[in-house]
Amino acid sequence: MEEEDTMEKVLEYLEPYGPDLKNGLSNHAPMACEALLTMGKRESIFPWLERYGNQFLEKKKPRNKIYSGDWKDFLGIPDTYPEWENFFNSELEEGPWQKTISEWAVKLAPGICADATHGVIRTGHAVRSLTRKESRRRRRELASGLAVWASSYLELPTSFDSLLGLQPEDAIQKVDFVPNEFKNFSGTIVSSLQGLGDYDHFSPVIGYLNVSNRPEEIISGLSEGFSRVVLNNVEDNLSAIVFIHSVTSVSALRSILPFLNEYEKKSVLRYSWQSGAALFSAFGKKLNLELPERLEKESREEMINGAIEHGDEHAIKFTEVCLKEYEFNPSPAYYAAASLARKFLEPLS
Repeated sequence: MEEEDTMEKVLEYLEPYGPDLKNGLSNHAPMACEALLTMGKRESIFPWLERYGNQFLEKKKPRNKIYSGDWKDFLGIPDTYPEWENFFNSELEEGPWQKTISEWAVKLAPGICADATHGVIRTGHAVRSLTRKESRRRRRELASGLAVWASSYLELPTSFDSLLGLQPEDAIQKVDFVPNEFKNFSGTIVSSLQGLGDYDHFSPVIGYLNVSNRPEEIISGLSEGFSRVVLNNVEDNLSAIVFIHSVTSVSALRSILPFLNEYEKKSVLRYSWQSGAALFSAFGKKLNLELPERLEKESREEMINGAIEHGDEHAIKFTEVCLKEYEFNPSPAYYAAASLARKFLEPLS
């Protein structure tokens, strides 16, 4: 009960703040706190928030109202986050949160790379929190996650002409890297994803993956494959953040997919794969997915304590995801990827 009370206090504390930080990056506090709680580190949450919270920005007030008939007009417009948050809060007040997630995860799936995948990740954390305990604050956090997803919605170039039906590792190794002359990086991950529209070879990627297997197995295959991408491609802070999201975004689906039917699960998995492949195509350098000869050997507790001491929000969230994915699929890639990424992420001061 104390753990659940802690999450309520966290959400109450974070309620005034919006999805962005003063430094222009995304506010990871709700996600990192839920991850700490999941790892059994309730006592670390508020000390971490004190270190992280000097960057918070208060929520902006909505200028318009989104109605059920015109919601598509507001997709992908970042300044509409307040409008979307109000919209989803109204949706969640009118019916069960399970119905809202089943309806909107499918509608928003083509834009799953929204805000460099933070929308789906925050939504996944919020859904997991709600499955532990239902409350008004947790429903409001789900509204916030969906609002991030909808307001920053971004569709990638998509063509279903090449339905190859490959297993995750083979699909990943078939991804083409964007040549330097087509790269569009202007300081944000999203700018590079937007630039994929100028690269003709990316659009068939969505059809590479076999989505006929059990969803849980597909998630394990993708999360392990992209963890191996982390091990072979991370070389600085930016690349660590980029490739971490290819793992954490697909893992977030473990919370969301139980509320979808079989057809919807396949669709969402396709777009999640496409999103991870987009990060790899835009920033990747090495197709090799082999495990390094020497692997870091940390215990579960050492991993968790190392992430907390390091303090970076991505280190905390990635550690929790790698530990979770290891439980489903005990590959050494997960522990090794979490340890490596922590070395390249900038510690929280």
